Amino acid sequence: MIVSLITIISLVISLMLTKTYISRAEVIQTNQSLGSFGGILQSIGSLNSGQRKVGGETILVILNSQSLKDSLIDKFDLFNRYEEDYKESLYRKLSERIQIEEMREGGLGFNPIVSVKIGVIDETPDFAQEMNEYIIDFLSTRMENINNENSEYSLELIRERFRKNQLELKQAEKALNEFQNTYGIFEIENQLSVLIENIALVKQEIIEKEIQLELIRINFGQSSSQYKSINSEINALNKKYEELIEKSDNNEQIQFASPNLKDVPDLFLTYARLFREVEIQNMIYEFIVPQLEQQELYLLNSNSGLRIIDNPDLPTYKYKPKRAYFVIAGFIFSIVVACLSVLYLESSRREDSEINRIKEIIRRT
Repeated sequence: MIVSLITIISLVISLMLTKTYISRAEVIQTNQSLGSFGGILQSIGSLNSGQRKVGGETILVILNSQSLKDSLIDKFDLFNRYEEDYKESLYRKLSERIQIEEMREGGLGFNPIVSVKIGVIDETPDFAQEMNEYIIDFLSTRMENINNENSEYSLELIRERFRKNQLELKQAEKALNEFQNTYGIFEIENQLSVLIENIALVKQEIIEKEIQLELIRINFGQSSSQYKSINSEINALNKKYEELIEKSDNNEQIQFASPNLKDVPDLFLTYARLFREVEIQNMIYEFIVPQLEQQELYLLNSNSGLRIIDNPDLPTYKYKPKRAYFVIAGFIFSIVVACLSVLYLESSRREDSEINRIKEIIRRT
């Protein structure tokens, strides 16, 4: 009797509960790294990989952001729909109604995010789908804005370095030209020429790392492990650069075209330094111009990088309540109650029997 009664009550309650539906969608980020340019960000992008975008972690940040919740509240007039008076209550309700599940490589929390599943729960299927569609539009727009900002900032960094290179190259060429007009033409031996080329390559790598360091500082901060790692690399490259500069200063493999200047060793060193500076600035120019053009192209073609795997669907079957589970739980609970009732009645019967037996013994004595 108890089992049947509780089970029927559970079924009735489950039928009275409000039905809710869930609209599901899934998105991926095709390029999972900071907006970059060409070969500058080796840990974030590469020359042949195309423009890189902010990744899956950014998707999670946006989906859990207060700005998204505020936008949903304004867009769908959720104060009236959910009959709430305080925004904090709406925040909690939205957190309960919006499900976010990240899928990672290998299923581990430290691995990159492969995709993100978004679910929106509501009493009305159409409204759940509409809200999910809006969330994806909001996510795509916000990610595109972030990528544009990263691209614009990267472009400005390259432009600034390009302007500096143009000025330094002009000054170096002018100084070398004035020296040659005054003292004549020098001849640089192959060994020293190779050394100067190596110096220029190191300087080029330093510039790459410096721009990369600035981008990481803006996006991750100076306390990040990426920043500290790149900063250490720059220090090591600067040390190597100074050693190569010193080596080239001590190199004597320079010859004058004019024999009357062979006895002026200080001029050899001056010419080598001027020639070296021109070569360094030329190599920097050859490196940075393609990067500038590439980044300008990236900015023109900037987008969110977001790809929709599954569009928000229109749910046709309820998400909750799970009536079968509800009835099963009621049935199990009823069995427990019935068992406890039987044990209680049996215990009471035994106690009454024992009391009656004691009374009978007392009466006889």
